[in-house]
Amino acid sequence: MRISSPSRLMTVSRTDKETRLKDFIAESLTALAEGPGGNGSVTMMVRSVDSPTARALSAALAEVPLLPLDIRVIVADTRVEDATLPSLRDITSIEFRLLNDPRFGASHEQLVVGRTHVWIGDCMRRDPNKRDAFELYHKADPVVRKCAAVSFEKLWSRAKPLLPLKGAGLSPEIIAAGNNPDLPWSHRQ
Repeated sequence: MRISSPSRLMTVSRTDKETRLKDFIAESLTALAEGPGGNGSVTMMVRSVDSPTARALSAALAEVPLLPLDIRVIVADTRVEDATLPSLRDITSIEFRLLNDPRFGASHEQLVVGRTHVWIGDCMRRDPNKRDAFELYHKADPVVRKCAAVSFEKLWSRAKPLLPLKGAGLSPEIIAAGNNPDLPWSHRQ
């Protein structure tokens, strides 16, 4: 069996990773908004909500006009390095599940936006903040999207639901604006 080469294979430094990923997500969400129906889904599997992927999704959601999106996220670790900073967990419209089984540590982080845009990154046992990371970007590739969706659904069924954070209920725009003494996460200082 012959395996096709990826759309775009890149190894980037951690400083570039979040910016490139945010731009990819924003472009994907814009294409989704301009397409038929103007709604869709986003699925993501990440190491933690501190992951550059999770931060990039938060930033992209703040930049793109609000869309009716079904967003589901699988996290492998609920620990947060800096609890005073806003995170993806502060957005109540996102459904989270925890997959803390160490057998899945070799799984790769993954993001699927809409029907065709897929990003696959470094494996979840590596800390993306401490090394350069592997990334694959697939644009307008329904075959890769189908494979990623099947993988995500199998892991989603094994993961356990996470309860929303107490006091969470913020829009992505508010989270992107930064820390404010009146916001719910400021009590964590």
